[in-house]
Amino acid sequence: MKKASKVTLICLAVFVGIILLAASFFFLLIEPNVTVFGSERLDLDKLTTYSRSVTLLDAFGNPIDDAVYFGNNNISVDIDSLPEHTLNAFIAIEDKRYYTHHGVDYKRMASALVSNIKSGGFNQGASTITQQLIKNTHLSNEKTLNRKISEIRLARKLERVYSKRQILESYLNVLYFGSGIRGLGTASRVMFGKSASELTLAQSAALASIINNPAKYSPYNNIDNLNKRKRLVLKEMLSQKLVSKTEYDNALSESLEFGKNRSNQFVTATLKSACSALNCSEKTLFLKNYTIRTSYDPTIANTARTALSNIANDYNARVLVIANRAGGIVCDETNGTKYINPQRSPASTIKPFTSYAIALESGLNPLSQISDEPTVFGDYAPANYKGVYRGYLSMRDCLKYSSNIAAVKLMRQFGVEQSKSVARGFGLKFEQSDNTLALALGGMEKGVTLPEIANAYRTLANGGIYSSISYINDIKNIDKLDVYKAVNAQKRAVGDDTAYLLTDMLMTCAQSGTAKKLKYSGIIAAKTGTNGDENGNYDCYAVAYTPEYTFAVWFGAKDKPIPNSVTGASCCDIITRICNNANIDTSVPFDMPDSVAYFDVDCNELVESHEVYLADPLLQQRYRMAALLSKRHLPIRKNIDILDYYDSYMWEE
Repeated sequence: MKKASKVTLICLAVFVGIILLAASFFFLLIEPNVTVFGSERLDLDKLTTYSRSVTLLDAFGNPIDDAVYFGNNNISVDIDSLPEHTLNAFIAIEDKRYYTHHGVDYKRMASALVSNIKSGGFNQGASTITQQLIKNTHLSNEKTLNRKISEIRLARKLERVYSKRQILESYLNVLYFGSGIRGLGTASRVMFGKSASELTLAQSAALASIINNPAKYSPYNNIDNLNKRKRLVLKEMLSQKLVSKTEYDNALSESLEFGKNRSNQFVTATLKSACSALNCSEKTLFLKNYTIRTSYDPTIANTARTALSNIANDYNARVLVIANRAGGIVCDETNGTKYINPQRSPASTIKPFTSYAIALESGLNPLSQISDEPTVFGDYAPANYKGVYRGYLSMRDCLKYSSNIAAVKLMRQFGVEQSKSVARGFGLKFEQSDNTLALALGGMEKGVTLPEIANAYRTLANGGIYSSISYINDIKNIDKLDVYKAVNAQKRAVGDDTAYLLTDMLMTCAQSGTAKKLKYSGIIAAKTGTNGDENGNYDCYAVAYTPEYTFAVWFGAKDKPIPNSVTGASCCDIITRICNNANIDTSVPFDMPDSVAYFDVDCNELVESHEVYLADPLLQQRYRMAALLSKRHLPIRKNIDILDYYDSYMWEE
């Protein structure tokens, strides 16, 4: 019995010794005055520099005014100017023993450890405000023991050199609130349109809620989640006696309205592009103070934003403007507050690329005749808009009226795979299931994004040369050195003759076709598209281009279909306003390539046989007309057996 007791005592002593040794080793690691090889050092500059931001420059080298939370417009706060209830809101929910611990709340750590063991996961964290500040300014987000030890050690060291108010001020200025908003001052200005010194208790509680998970508690995307979290913050403040019951009740009943950050679309898209280009997180962009130069044009963007202000909020609306030559996106505006870039059916806007481009490349021309009449293609029976059919039409007029029958007939004539092959040259993407004739009318499994369809039209504006588009021109670090530069590799999609002929046909569409609302907008090529049924429309498009810019407007159903009265033609109004009010020069003609020219064709044959023939030299003038044709696909004369000495003269002409 005595021997057993002795063994037990020895085991207990060894166990206690191991615990003490482990504890000593742990506290040695986290001791601020001990420098561990390779460990992070405390850098006070990282805490006091509140311009941890991304500077977005427009096409003229100026900071983008709308993005108040970037670059020179970043708003920092002075803790002495803030209401006490604002400070208490963050402390109550994030670190209730903030003023009593020395950087690390060991009691909270132990409680979180027990809770996580019981749940079998890592549901609860125990980082203090000081630790969070260290993590946000010095360390990565990786969940490793080494990072946690560094965090604790640096937090304890910071508490020895900074006062509690200094730490809290730094913390509030580096917090991330989502949507690219960094810092309490900026969040207050963007979300509530006021200085942080003017925040109410309810507004302070809402902002303290968001930082826990900016996506989950976004005021723009998840308002219900945010309201639940806000009530929790207020409840914690009441239980900690930081507010009275009256103040608590008043804050609960206060209705909050969050300002709509209308520049969110362009800014968010630019940040996403930068993260992709540099293969980094958004947090890294801010920490490294990158400067991103864009092609953003504030005049065009402001004009587009004003034009969208009259659009109904019960459906999505988006405007994209691209500079044709460089491929820079100069404007990306929506009528909402969150970033949208869905894949949707392109409707009739896809017709030039899946039906007409392949036809022109294969030898047809704008005068080639197609019978526009009810047609059944196996088990597929498309119909024209409102059931209107016009008999024999030229390809130019088929595109002008957006004939569904003609588009499907052309795709069937040249084959779905061949049509897709040509369309891919314009940057359009297809799924394996996109293999039916419905593709000619925009019937796709996933569809396209607005930038993709806009860039396809930009390819026509550039003479059939495809290249990528970008929100970013280049990215520089804090030393003004390039870390990224946009590469605009080019490849030919179709011949310059096909591109110009399609452009000329689309100019007819803008003058007297489905996009005729643009007919007073100068020299412009355009196409509209509408996807819907008797219940309403789901997608409406207008895509237009001049030699300088490509414009794309999309209206998309949200919770219910768009009224049938709103169509692709309605989108043209937005483009008209941009052209007129942003001083865009639409008087410059498209450059005609040497590969096309005007030739006389035989009018009699067009009417009688619906075939395109060059006019015989002796054909009377009243039976001939000039037509724009590709030199590589010239039609023949009907009477080719007649040797004509006028040939050489006509060719020279």
